[in-house]
Amino acid sequence: MADASLCRMVPSDLYPLVLSFLRDNQLSEVANKFTKVTGATQQDANASSLLDIYSFWLNWSASWEGCSQSVREQQQ
Repeated sequence: MADASLCRMVPSDLYPLVLSFLRDNQLSEVANKFTKVTGATQQDANASSLLDIYSFWLNWSASWEGCSQSVREQQQ
């Protein structure tokens, strides 16, 4: 499951996750081209999935939006 350590990721950390996502969805031609361009390798079996990271981001951004909206309301 995604956790706070995901906030410290850089874009290239996602390459193995994207590669696994492509392969899991039978997009092998795209996966091969992606590997060639990025040099990505298969992800660690214990790593979070790309969908876990995306879900974490959605939840974080929704809570951030709620927080910033309440701050705006307090300032009015």
